[in-house]
Amino acid sequence: MSLRWKISLGMALIAAVVAFAGAIGAFVTTDVQVRAAIDETLRSRADELTKRGPDSDRRSDRRRPVVPRTSTACGFIGPTTDADVVQVIAVDGTVTACSGSTALEIDRRDLEVAAGKRGSYIDDKRTDEGDFRVLTISRPGGGGVQVGRNLDETDRVFEGLGKRLMVIALIGILAAAALGWLLARRITRPIDRLRSAAQHIAETGDLATPIVSSGHDEVGSLATSFNSMVEALDTSRQQQQRLISDASHEMRTPLTSLRTNVELLQRAADLPLADRAEVLSDIRYESEELTTLLSELVELATDHSLVDEPLNAVDLVELTRPVAERATRRSGRSIVISDRGSVAVRGVSSQLERVISNLVDNAIKYSPDGSEIEIVIEAGSLEVIDHGSGFADDDLPHVFQRFYRATDARAQPGSGLGLAIVEQIVQRHGGSVTAANSTAGGAVVGFALPVWADVREQ
Repeated sequence: MSLRWKISLGMALIAAVVAFAGAIGAFVTTDVQVRAAIDETLRSRADELTKRGPDSDRRSDRRRPVVPRTSTACGFIGPTTDADVVQVIAVDGTVTACSGSTALEIDRRDLEVAAGKRGSYIDDKRTDEGDFRVLTISRPGGGGVQVGRNLDETDRVFEGLGKRLMVIALIGILAAAALGWLLARRITRPIDRLRSAAQHIAETGDLATPIVSSGHDEVGSLATSFNSMVEALDTSRQQQQRLISDASHEMRTPLTSLRTNVELLQRAADLPLADRAEVLSDIRYESEELTTLLSELVELATDHSLVDEPLNAVDLVELTRPVAERATRRSGRSIVISDRGSVAVRGVSSQLERVISNLVDNAIKYSPDGSEIEIVIEAGSLEVIDHGSGFADDDLPHVFQRFYRATDARAQPGSGLGLAIVEQIVQRHGGSVTAANSTAGGAVVGFALPVWADVREQ
């Protein structure tokens, strides 16, 4: 069942519950009020009858219509226009009909009222001529009087009222269903657009067409979120395509060199040993370059998440020392660590160690042999300072882009992915990267991460 039908049926169901509850409430309330009015009339007439007696002044009665009486027991009964049935119950249980053609059957309660053992009461009594509302009350001097009103007319009124209320309820339910259908169409229209857009994207792969979102309600927010998701997917796909394009471009050169050297070895069987050694050295170098490039591509393309990694307090100074020692043994360069008030940061040690190693390797690669490398650690930031030529002004905005290499550095070995990997890991940690030129000459490349103490206090 569609959402549109669910909303329509839901509103119809709510309308049905409200309509039937209202109809029942109106019916019961009206019934109570009508019966209360009948009871009040019966009590008023009964009070008037019981105050009369056989010796009461009849002069006032001469002004009223005279009602035939079947017995002297009814001598005190006056006009009975407010009652359909009046009958007298003697103390011994004898019943005398004073008005009306219907005789009401009496029971034990009526006899108790006539004997003065029970107070007056009102009840419904069923006869061959219909239902009556009957008040039974005792009279002075003994005996009782029953005054009744025929309920047939009242029942007919209530039957008509019930039918009218039922018709009104059905009309309300149908109106609510129709209104629910129109409202559902209005509500589901933007949802239908979202569904059509999702289907269009699934069929065509087109991520460039935005979805028009209107309003600031939940549906509008959903459309905005959907647009954000599609934009993120489009950006990711573009980055993936650019990565593939850049990777193929970067791999073309070493592959071409390898193929050329292999063909040279195949054609020149009598190649001098010195030349053969040089060709083999080129092949080994290009193979190592390809291996490094592929490793960095895999690391850069794989979307590692920090969700499953344990986040701990990381001491940048302790993490930097083994990196600097390994770089010193490998390059023979002097690497100095300056601790200017470091604090623990929030991160994953293995990934941050890779970041520091890439920064140090980059500084060694692009600075003169024998020059010193300085690592400055302060608060939650780390900077690697070399004494090379630094960055050209045109290169600074691009140093963290994938495969980007400055003009002066293109002759150097490397893939151009080292700083891109640094930026990716640091951003996953919620930090930021920086690149600038030192006032003393050389480049300054570093990062800043959230401090562990600040994270614990949140």
